[in-house]
Amino acid sequence: MIRAILPTATGLLFIATSSPAWADHPVVGGGVSHGSPIVTIAADTLPQGVLAGGIQVSYVDPDSYSDEELIALASQHVHAHTTDYNLLTTASLSYGVTGHFTLSASLPYMRRDNLRAGEHSHSGDTATNTAEELGSVAGIGDASIIGQFQFAHSHEQGWGMALIGGLKLPTGATHRVSSDGERLETEHQPGTGSWDPLVGFAASKRWGPVSLDGNALYQFSTKGAQDTELGDRLSINAALSYTLSSETDHHAHGADDHGHDSWTLVLEANGEWEGHQRIAGEIEDESGGKVVYLSPGIRFGSARGWSMAMSAGLPVWQDIRPSHPDNSFRLIAQVGTSF
Repeated sequence: MIRAILPTATGLLFIATSSPAWADHPVVGGGVSHGSPIVTIAADTLPQGVLAGGIQVSYVDPDSYSDEELIALASQHVHAHTTDYNLLTTASLSYGVTGHFTLSASLPYMRRDNLRAGEHSHSGDTATNTAEELGSVAGIGDASIIGQFQFAHSHEQGWGMALIGGLKLPTGATHRVSSDGERLETEHQPGTGSWDPLVGFAASKRWGPVSLDGNALYQFSTKGAQDTELGDRLSINAALSYTLSSETDHHAHGADDHGHDSWTLVLEANGEWEGHQRIAGEIEDESGGKVVYLSPGIRFGSARGWSMAMSAGLPVWQDIRPSHPDNSFRLIAQVGTSF
């Protein structure tokens, strides 16, 4: 029974997890379910009364700008910034309110290491372009609460569809300062200060040990701290998973109710889009962008009731506007259990 619950439980933990898309902007991303994808949200929900908890760690390595590149962009009036790396650790809990409705909550902790930005200034008739060292930024980010309702399914035919809705809450810090004591812009803060609605859809289909899952999740960004409205975000994901052992096969051979250890191989395509941000109503044309990751991964499910997974994302296509550097790679690790 524990093993039957676990793939769904560990998956829904991370529906509300922020998954960094480009260098330092978190985008609300997904999780996994019966077929055990790692970023993609599957359509399965937790059984009624089941509680699941876990941790996800995301590491994004940007193709960092050099000081010379930041200065060159500043001379073109592009306010670009860069980091050495971006680390996001998220704790999540999910609860099966009914057999078809799961409620999830998550709280992230962010770290952006060695934040630097290009600056363009004027003194009389003289223009100056510099690269400023802003220091490293860390702190609690914005929590999310999300509900997933499975409105259609067939256990016999192995398919399901679900609606997703929720809210990102302004719980994160918005008053972090640079190494010079100046308050950082909102896009560099751990939190945004905004209340952002989330809507989405997920669908899943299973053929024995094979599972195909897909989802779309949209975040409507609203005005937050320092009169800043970060761009809307969209995440579109698809995953093909293959479980090397199945519970059905184990029970056919007389296994007990505790199930068996299993391994699942996963291949995902993860697409992320971010719109322009606005500051005091002014659109920043050089902000936002698009990226598509190809993400192979693996998940281990223990008969003792816990699971762990790892995924490596490689950008196969990206169109990131100049205010951010391109992505080099992304690593995601998860561990979770059900109660």
